[in-house]
Amino acid sequence: MTQSRVAITGATGFLGSRLVEKLAARGTPVTALSRNPVAAAARFPTAKFPQVTVASYSPFDPATIAPALADASAVVHLAGEPISVRWTPGVRAAIRQSREAGTRALVSAIGGMSGQPATLISASACRYYGVSESTRFSEESPRGPPGDYLTDTTHLWEAEAQRAADHDLRVVILRFGLALALTQSGRETLKRLRPFLGGRIGSGRQWVSWIHREDATDILLRALDTAKMRGAYNATSPNPVRMRQVTDAFGRVSRSFVRVPVPGMVIRQVLGDGATVVLDGQRVHPDRLLADGFNFRFAQIEPAIYGLFS
Repeated sequence: MTQSRVAITGATGFLGSRLVEKLAARGTPVTALSRNPVAAAARFPTAKFPQVTVASYSPFDPATIAPALADASAVVHLAGEPISVRWTPGVRAAIRQSREAGTRALVSAIGGMSGQPATLISASACRYYGVSESTRFSEESPRGPPGDYLTDTTHLWEAEAQRAADHDLRVVILRFGLALALTQSGRETLKRLRPFLGGRIGSGRQWVSWIHREDATDILLRALDTAKMRGAYNATSPNPVRMRQVTDAFGRVSRSFVRVPVPGMVIRQVLGDGATVVLDGQRVHPDRLLADGFNFRFAQIEPAIYGLFS
C-alpha cells in the first residue's frame, strides 16, 4: 500500500531527513512540516527533491497544522526536542511540551479536518518500559513505574498519539532505541577521534537498545505501507547489548590504541539529570517486527558501527 502524500513533522531531523529521502526516491509526494521553512527548503531543494513541499507550521497551534496536512493520506510524527543535552528546568519543560502538547495539537488538528489522513505513525522511545539491568522487555511488557521523568513523558506522548484512533485513524507507535548513523561532518570527526575510541562509559553494564538509522527508516516505510500494522512496536535491533560491548566494538573497528574510560560522575557533571540517557538502559526486543518477518539490515552492533566509519 502506498500513500498519495505523506506529511512529516521533524522532517529535517535525524530520522526525518532520511525518511524524506527514501520516500522521494520512490516517487512519493512529501510535505515537510517545519518551524523554519527557509532552512527546510535549503535541506530539500526543489531541483533535487521535486516531490517535497515544505510547509510552515507552529507545532502547538492546530490552526497552522491542519493546512499543512492537506491532501496527506498519512502523517509521520517525529518532532521532539533533543534529550541528549544538559537538563535545565527549561530543557525538561521543552522536552515534555514538544512530545505531549505537540502531539496533542497535531491530533486535534487532524480531528478537525474534513478530509483527514487515514494513518498516524508516531515516534516514541524505549524508555516507556523504564530502566533495568535484568528484565527483557517486549511489546507485551507494561509501562515502567511512574516517577521516572522520561518514562512518564513517553507514556504521556503515546497517550496523546493514541487519541487519533478516536478519529478512526490507524495508529502505529514506534518505540525507537538509540539510533546509529552519522552525517558526513560527524563521520570525519569520528575518524579524527579514532585513536581514542573504545573506553568504557559509566559502569559499562547498562543495556543499550539500539537501531541503525537505515533500519529505523525502513520500519517507518513498512508502517506506512502495511495496513495491518497497528499499535506499539519496538523499533530496535533484535540484539541489544551492554554498553561495554558498544564501546569495545568501537575500539575494535577503529583500532584505537588509547581507550579512555568516562566515569559516570563525569557524564553527570556534563549532562546533569540528562546523564540518565547514557547511564541507564533497558533490554528491549522487537518481537512484533520479527513475528511480522521484518528483515534487519543491521542486526549486530559491530557491523553497524563499522558502517559509521565507511
